[in-house]
Amino acid sequence: MARLDNILKYEFFHAEDFISDTFFLEWVASPSNQEYCAFWNQLIDIYPDKYFEIETAKEILQNSCEGQGLNPFEEEELWRKINKSLLS
Repeated sequence: MARLDNILKYEFFHAEDFISDTFFLEWVASPSNQEYCAFWNQLIDIYPDKYFEIETAKEILQNSCEGQGLNPFEEEELWRKINKSLLS
């Protein structure tokens, strides 16, 4: 079970915050990981209003990987945020 204090940090997150979050990026990259799935399902149980934000962030990441949905500036900005979050 996920630690509650880890879940609480996501209370005020929006899609762009999730995109910058290393643990979120790991989950999107490994959607079959049961530990990650359990954590994010529990988070949605606690914060059901985050479902839309999470799905939006996942869609942005998946579209950027396919090279669709973002203009070059948006894609560059997204990758900058991803790289920054992975280095911190």
